[in-house]
Formats: sequence, structure tokens, C-alpha cells
Amino acid sequence: MKKLSLIFIALCGLVACHSIPKEYYEVEGRVEGVDDGVVFTLFRINGQAGMGIDHDTLRDGRFFFRVKPDTEGREHMTILCWRDDFPSMALHFWAGAGERVRIKGKDKLIYGWEVKSPAPENRSWYAYNACAGDLYEELQRLSIEENTLRMKAQNEGLDPASAQSLWDSLGRLQMKLIPQIHSRQIEHMKRVEMDEIGLIHLEEMANLCKYDPEGYPHRQAVEELYNALGEEWKSHSTAERIRALLYPVKTVALNEPMVDGELYDLEGNKHTLTELRGQYILLDFWSAGCGPCMMALPEMAEIAKQYEGRLQVVSITTDPDDLWRKSSAEHPMAWHNWSDGKERMGLYAYYDQQGIPSYTLISPEGRVIDRWMGYGSGSLKQKVAEHIQ
Repeated sequence: MKKLSLIFIALCGLVACHSIPKEYYEVEGRVEGVDDGVVFTLFRINGQAGMGIDHDTLRDGRFFFRVKPDTEGREHMTILCWRDDFPSMALHFWAGAGERVRIKGKDKLIYGWEVKSPAPENRSWYAYNACAGDLYEELQRLSIEENTLRMKAQNEGLDPASAQSLWDSLGRLQMKLIPQIHSRQIEHMKRVEMDEIGLIHLEEMANLCKYDPEGYPHRQAVEELYNALGEEWKSHSTAERIRALLYPVKTVALNEPMVDGELYDLEGNKHTLTELRGQYILLDFWSAGCGPCMMALPEMAEIAKQYEGRLQVVSITTDPDDLWRKSSAEHPMAWHNWSDGKERMGLYAYYDQQGIPSYTLISPEGRVIDRWMGYGSGSLKQKVAEHIQ
């Protein structure tokens, strides 16, 4: 009897050692067919921004993360490997405090790795992937081939014209696969009840409806699925983004009057662009999850100081409020740092250039005189200097 009691105590101790602290969740990965030493990066998805929060190196075919969630409910996470022999696609999963997520992979096609956890979101995500599993595998292989080609072009000096031709060919093959994947997912979406995972896929389709209106074949089906949403789902933030993509506002063009709106700063004070008229205005649409956006901040500070009294720099976030405040505390801005609380559905939509960072230069009279997207060292200074002597 005493021996049994000791065994029971020992087992209890073993369980306690492997229990998850209630304020954390754990991610355990086991991968075959991948060499040790591969580094995986864990991202937290907030709205449309992804923030890298941790790394782990594969050892004995295993990786591990322990995460303290930012929210009370489950959060959307991804795992990505920044290697050319991996696809430029991430594994998605959902987890909340006290939960254990088990990930199992047999190759480098990370997007299709198996995820087991209590979260129903993971089961729904798997179902959407499974209905097009063979196509997703081919898409990942093409992505790896594209990455390998890019590395060869850098290291082996491939003829630029030949390399570009191959890239274009791979790009066309990938773009051909995506509508096929969506076709199967649309049929799946018609058979199941709508959920957050369905909205995520519907938003991906709506993006192509907006940015590839001539080539994307599923606009009618996407509109029908959106219009069939119940009022509860139509008020969801993802559904609001879908509506903005399907029925976009008219973007402001060069030489047209600027579009204004109600903005607020970190203290909650209200502002408009009109209050800055009389000076040039440089609009900077940014996100904390955008690497080039953050790289541009030192140069933005230099411009704000160099053109003080002639130019007003206004950074407008496309992030949710909590992420905007957190990133602003980590990267303070000495110029105007404002939000309209509408992410990419507010002012950004009127100045949309299909990505971030995006910049718009407005004249002292309130007319748009230049627009551009992307950042490279010195590019902001060069652009502003073209207009302000």
C-alpha cells in the first residue's frame, strides 16, 4: 500500500511538471524530413499585422514555444521559416491560455503541417486546407523553386533576363493555382456554417476581386457569399474589410483635392488634415508589422526636422488601436502620429496604393502632388526634395 502511494505521488509530480501555467499556452512541434538547426519564427496576428514574438531552433526534430497571450480569448498565430528551401508560406493556428498545441510535420511544406489543439478554429482551418491539399502542395513547391532561383541569381550570377523569365513563369503558375484553390474553398464554404476562418478565406478572395478585377474569375461567387452573411457576421471587422474590398471608394488621384477625415492622436485629441493647410503634408500610411515602415522612421525624423515650418509629417496607422499604442510606445514619433480607428477602411482606402508603406505628398493648397509606395534608404529625402526646395 505504501509503495502504491509513493508511485501515485511520483505520477502526480510528473504531471505537475508538464502542466501548462494557466496564463500561458504551449506549442510543441515534431518534424520529420527537416535537418536540425532550422530556425522557426513565431508571429502573432493582430488585424492585418503580423508581429514576430519568438524564435526556436529545431533540435532532434523538435521545437517549442511557451506564449503569454495578449488577449483573453484565443489568438491567431503563425510559424514561418525564413529559408530558401521552405515555401514563403506560414503555418496558421489558434491558441489560448492554458492550451497545448501539438504540431506534426513530415517535410518542408509547412503550410500543410498537422495541428492538434482544443481550438475549433484549427479544425475549421484544416478543413479549408484539406479540400485543396494537393493544390496547396504544388503551390508550396513552386514557392520553394522561386526562392531557390532567387538564391542562385544572387550567388551564381544568372543572366538577369533569363532569371526574370523564369520568375515570371513561376509567378504565372502560382497565380493559376490560386483561383483553383479558391474554387474548391468556395464550394466548401457553401456547405458549412460561416465562421471566422471562412471570413479569412473570403477576405483573401475579395483582395483579388479588387486588385485583379480582370483576371480573377470568382467575383460573383464572392459577392454572393458576402451578401448571404447574417447581420452578426456582417458587423465583424473582417467582413467590414471584405465589403471595403468588394465595393471600394474612389481613390484620390494626382492634382485632385486631398481627402480628409477625423483623426485622433495618442491622447485622444481630434485632428483633421485641413488644420495643417498652408504647409506641405507628407502622409505616411504604416503598420507595426511592416518592416520597411519601421526602417523608414529614422529618415522620417530627419525630414520632419529638415523641413520644419514648411512640411508637416503625418503618420497614419493601419493597425488596430491596441497594436498602434503598443508600437508607438516602443517607437516614439516626434511628428504627428494619428489614427482614424478604421485600419485600412478609412483614409487609407482613399489613398490606397495596394500596400504599405505608402506615401502621399500634399501641397500647401491641399492638392495631391505625388504618391509612391515602398521604402529604401534615402528614398524619402529624394522624393520630398523633388518638390520642396
